[in-house]
Amino acid sequence: MQSRMILALVATAATACAPATPSELEGDWLVQQIAGASLNADERIYFSIDGETMRGFTGCNEFTASVTQFSNTVSISNVTEIDAACASEAAATNEARLLGVLPSVTRFARHGASLQLLGDRALPDALVLARTDSFAELTE
Repeated sequence: MQSRMILALVATAATACAPATPSELEGDWLVQQIAGASLNADERIYFSIDGETMRGFTGCNEFTASVTQFSNTVSISNVTEIDAACASEAAATNEARLLGVLPSVTRFARHGASLQLLGDRALPDALVLARTDSFAELTE
């Protein structure tokens, strides 16, 4: 009986000390669509997610945000950007759209090298993303 308890404690301790598995959200992502609208080929909006931190580029400015994930639900909050002038009106529009949808994201769906960040019924496809290392394959 005592040896079983010791084995159970050792197994529990080993599990608790095991490194956390990476989230399906982690990686470098290139935005392909914002709220159903595709970006032009020359427009680049991207970010990376590492643990609970998102860092990226809005098309105009660098930004950071906090990411909280549980199962297939996700929350993006505390979006902060370094404010600079946008190079074009299209870039400013895309930046405003991106910053508008990030806080409304509530869940996600991962499909291989693509990721959808989804909102409520009013904004079902907030963002459609592709892994940056797979982007060349997806556009050929």
